[in-house]
Amino acid sequence: MRSIDIESHQIALLLLFFVASLFSTRAASRCSNDGSVVRNITEIPSSNYGRDGLSHITIAGAVAHGMKEVEVWLQTFAPGTRTPIHRHSCEEVFVVLKGAGTLLLGSSSSKYPGQPQEFKIHANSTFTVPINDPHQVWNTGEHEDLQMLVIISRPPVKIFIYEDWSMPHVAAKLKFPYYWDQDCLDSPKDEL
Repeated sequence: MRSIDIESHQIALLLLFFVASLFSTRAASRCSNDGSVVRNITEIPSSNYGRDGLSHITIAGAVAHGMKEVEVWLQTFAPGTRTPIHRHSCEEVFVVLKGAGTLLLGSSSSKYPGQPQEFKIHANSTFTVPINDPHQVWNTGEHEDLQMLVIISRPPVKIFIYEDWSMPHVAAKLKFPYYWDQDCLDSPKDEL
C-alpha cells in the first residue's frame, strides 16, 4: 500500500511539471508570455489576493496564457485557512500534494446548500467538484500547509459566494468574470 502512495505522489508531481512545461515563460512575471515552452514553478510569483494564509500561483491561465478550456493553479493554504463557501460554473479537479484538510460539499439540488457532507483529504488524494455544487476546502491541520494542484474547466468562471450553508442559492453574491490572474488584463473587462 505504501508503494501506491509514493507512486500516486510521483504521478501528481509529474502531472504538475508536465502541465507547467506546456505553458510557460522565462520571465518572473505571471503576466508576461514570451512564448517559451518551459517555466520553473519556483520562479512564478505567487499572491494571496487579499486572503491571509493563501498562496496562489496560476501555472496556466486564461489571461496570462490564453487558455480557453482549462486553467491550472498551485494553491497552498496555511493551517486553519479555508476558501469561502462558493460554487462556480466549472468542473474542478484537485490533487492534494501535501498536508491534510477537509472538503465540505453542499447540494445544488435544493434551494440552499444545506448541511454539507464532510470528506477528509490528505496528501496523494484527489477529488472533483461538479459544476455548481457549493463547496469549501479547509486546511484543518494544525502544523502543516495544505498544498493542491487545481484544474478547472471553461475559464473564466462565474463564482457565487455564500455567507453560510443556509444562505439561499439565489442570494449568493455573483462575481463574473472571475480570473485569478485578472491583474494581467490590459484593461478591465466589462462584466455585462
